[in-house]
Amino acid sequence: MARQKKQRKPIDPTSLTRKLDVARKLNWICYGGLLLLFVVWNLFLDGSLKWWILQTVPLLLVLPGLLKQHQRAYLWLCFILLLYITAGIVDVMMPTRGWQHGALTALSLILFVSAMMTSRWQVQLQNAKASESTNA
Repeated sequence: MARQKKQRKPIDPTSLTRKLDVARKLNWICYGGLLLLFVVWNLFLDGSLKWWILQTVPLLLVLPGLLKQHQRAYLWLCFILLLYITAGIVDVMMPTRGWQHGALTALSLILFVSAMMTSRWQVQLQNAKASESTNA
């Protein structure tokens, strides 16, 4: 017995654009929050310049692509954020760690989900626009 493909309901480009705008704003808020956290943590609290460079350079590598809103930049950001999430969760479980590790974990997780959804919604919006142009 052959399986039938499910009929996908058409995607509304206006609601998708709205969701994409909200996700992009959330991306920038969390991205800036992470960079600000690393500045405060390493340059003013108990870190060093070497740790600050080590923590910020991976995030800055994807900045040109994020400014141009390239889908691959959001995907690479997700891969990079997995390192921050892992380090944050490990450090949060240690009782002697400070608030910075909780903030790192929260910002990284929120940024990971919003970057992942931004990438997905960008592709869906491109596909919806392409299908509209072929149907018209």
